[in-house]
Amino acid sequence: MIALLQDLLNTIFPTYCMGCGCMVPPNTILCLQCERQLTKTNYHNSQRNPLFEMIQKLAPIQHATSLFFFERRGIVQALVHQLKYMGKDHLGDFFGTMLVKELIDSPFQNCDVVVPIPLHKKRQRKRGYNQVTAFGQQIAMQLRQEYIPNRLLRHKATRTLVQLNSDQRIAQMKGAFSVVCPTLFVGKHILLIDDVVTTGTTLSEAINCLLQIEGVRVSVATIAFAKSPLP
Repeated sequence: MIALLQDLLNTIFPTYCMGCGCMVPPNTILCLQCERQLTKTNYHNSQRNPLFEMIQKLAPIQHATSLFFFERRGIVQALVHQLKYMGKDHLGDFFGTMLVKELIDSPFQNCDVVVPIPLHKKRQRKRGYNQVTAFGQQIAMQLRQEYIPNRLLRHKATRTLVQLNSDQRIAQMKGAFSVVCPTLFVGKHILLIDDVVTTGTTLSEAINCLLQIEGVRVSVATIAFAKSPLP
């Protein structure tokens, strides 16, 4: 009886691929064709990867990884757009679960706490949520680490940084973050998470803020890495 009812519900309310819109089995995010278009970075296998090198030039870190490469008009962009702007926060669970499979038995498992890059309060009020919350919670839960939001705060409502040159990006982000109750992080290895990293400027400013706390070390994990050419 329950199976028949489930079949009926699946017929009335079918599930669609969040990449291309074709019909897929229940509780499925992507069809096989879209799933094959996801390009993993595999950066967790190499400490000195391009993402690590980019951030390391701006702020000292322990490790850095990204789950996917971000390509314009690609599947990852479509999913991230739905996560950020369409309230599809279950995609954060999807991304988090996928990334955890790579982080198990890696140096990232040695982090103590997971901290999200915060939104400015005006942007969060408008959007209603931080798009990396579910992503971070899933990582913390599966790696048995503590998830600590609302302690790294963002004070500057910055515009997009992609069109700015390096000096302008740094100036735009300078002083953008502060930490509430820094004693929570003394001596901790923090896994700092974000959705998409393009220039590394936002992450590096947050990292340098956290590194003002005694004994703190920082590693970085993001959903995607955009390797777009920048000025």
